[in-house]
Amino acid sequence: MIRLIPLLALAACHAGSNPNQQPSKQAIQTPTDSTLAIAARIMANLPAGDPATRLEAASRALLGRPYLLGTLGEGDSAKGDPKPRLRLDAFDCVTFIETSLAMAISEDTSSLLARMDSIRYLDGTVQWRLRNHFFEGEWLPRNRRWAKLVDFPGDTTEVRSLARKGFYAKRGATVPDTTIPLRMVPSAKAIERWSKASDTTRIRGLALVGKVEGYPVLHTGFLVERKGEPARIRHASQRGAVLEEPLFRYLQEKKKFVGLVVWEWFP
Repeated sequence: MIRLIPLLALAACHAGSNPNQQPSKQAIQTPTDSTLAIAARIMANLPAGDPATRLEAASRALLGRPYLLGTLGEGDSAKGDPKPRLRLDAFDCVTFIETSLAMAISEDTSSLLARMDSIRYLDGTVQWRLRNHFFEGEWLPRNRRWAKLVDFPGDTTEVRSLARKGFYAKRGATVPDTTIPLRMVPSAKAIERWSKASDTTRIRGLALVGKVEGYPVLHTGFLVERKGEPARIRHASQRGAVLEEPLFRYLQEKKKFVGLVVWEWFP
């Protein structure tokens, strides 16, 4: 989640809009009819009932869509970033999980945008200042209705800082820096655990923790397990698309990650 550029150019994607970015000349953008039509087609094919099964299907339907950093905003320059609040043609890592979740928990497209807002903003109030920019300190705590952290044997806890003061000050907001205890599965243990064949089929969420001071979580996605196979990460990747790949191989390649935060959906 690249929050400041170029400071975090090494990171995978971005929870919130870059506060240094120049506003778009277009003052207001709303979801287009084509966006809602695409959403309607995807949602019509989601299985009824179990929300976790719907979430797996919704996220799977977006495989192959292009990666694009910072795809969404508040839809109105008076509220923050004028980029639309919903789109389905491209994703970064956070908007991918948000859009998948919103489709899974919406009955139809009439409630989809409100569901997106409830996931992305404090109390669903659409303002840049109230967007869940910091994944570990805002997004997860404010989405406890949908996500419950999972503890594993051998976890470690680190006290990490969140550089909220400087981040929010770029847009004139006053928010203090904070620290949080961050419990995670160390990368070495994660590779060992998820390189083995799974004994179940399920979908969880995961956040990848790096070493950057002030910005612990650098990437997020879905932890997809299928019985008899090693777990996979399904994510909007800087490789250019939403894709799925073995999690242990991804971690072996990406040495910048020191651990994983994992959560159950729909506790």
